[in-house]
Amino acid sequence: MPCLISQTNSFNEAHIGHAAPLQFISMFSSSDKAAIYLVLSDHESGSPRQWYFLELAALEAKEPRSKRARFWIFLLAKLGPALLTPALIKRGLNGAILYQNAAQHRYQLICQSLNDTILLNVSLLALLAGFERLTASLQFSLWLLAIGGVGWQTWRARATFIEPAPHSLPGAEASLGLYGLLIAKGLAPTLATQLLHDLRKQSVHAIASLQKHLPELIPPTGSRHAKSFKACSWLIPLLPCAWLLGLLPADWGWMICCMLLIAATYLVNRQWQTPALVGLATVCVYALARLVHWW
Repeated sequence: MPCLISQTNSFNEAHIGHAAPLQFISMFSSSDKAAIYLVLSDHESGSPRQWYFLELAALEAKEPRSKRARFWIFLLAKLGPALLTPALIKRGLNGAILYQNAAQHRYQLICQSLNDTILLNVSLLALLAGFERLTASLQFSLWLLAIGGVGWQTWRARATFIEPAPHSLPGAEASLGLYGLLIAKGLAPTLATQLLHDLRKQSVHAIASLQKHLPELIPPTGSRHAKSFKACSWLIPLLPCAWLLGLLPADWGWMICCMLLIAATYLVNRQWQTPALVGLATVCVYALARLVHWW
């Protein structure tokens, strides 16, 4: 797997990057970083990542958890670290870059699921509108699509989930910290010491170099959070659309919903090709439905 430093793609540019933080984003204090690193260490208990986060936590100030730290710890427990990686890095938690690959995978999963959902949504609306179905029928169909999509993704998540392959390193409790894991990996003591020294500087290059020599640090891309978000993403466009249909006039309300969904594909993909294709598919489905209905 390539090093973190070589991941130059649209996800990094749009969500992580290494640009200066925006002025309205408040950086984590040293005590906040320590609290979050310790929680991440507990989250990764039993893996080499446990010692990685303990090493970083040891560099920060130890103070009682602030309200802000408790808030982010709550988010980590509910959403998982991968989804929050861009926000954590922007607030100065550089050690979270370890989750960059998992965050990229999570982002791609959600985008793919949203694209599929929106395409099915607008196609279904155009099909039923072409046959001049009532608004209640359109709403009921969207509800069925939402429930069916969530059920299908949940079933797929359970059927396709693969447990991470076990590594040959000693367990986190059986080793003498990250240094012991590096020695067990076969690195020379001087190189292991240098890697830990560079890690304490918390630079991106140091973390990438450590990952290169100890690839077991890379978190698995698949997790219960990843599959759950992919399933829940079916509800994001469908439920508001079903609600909006009940508020708009029956004659052209479905058109407004379709246009809003097509615009949403631009926000998801940040390029015009996908909205254009979805819009073309909507027009074609509606035209074919009208043609069949007239016959």
